[in-house]
Amino acid sequence: MVPCGDVESLAEPNRTRQCFRMAHDPNDTDDDGGGNRRGALIGLVVTALLVIAGYYLMTVLRHQGQMEDCLMSGRSNCAPVDIPTHK
Repeated sequence: MVPCGDVESLAEPNRTRQCFRMAHDPNDTDDDGGGNRRGALIGLVVTALLVIAGYYLMTVLRHQGQMEDCLMSGRSNCAPVDIPTHK
């Protein structure tokens, strides 16, 4: 600990206050770094899942929109039908 305070209180010989240093103690066992990384990792996974779900939804809606456009134009062969050929 080091003395701290204003200059007048430090100048008085019988009156000194002690302050804690703001440095990292290597013997300190309290480590909160893992929780912050875990939360960031969970946030990254949730964001990735939302992006994947959004891409899937966009693809399905685009396909449905193309199907509706085809049907609204009066065509009857909009959905291709796969007919297996027997040999």
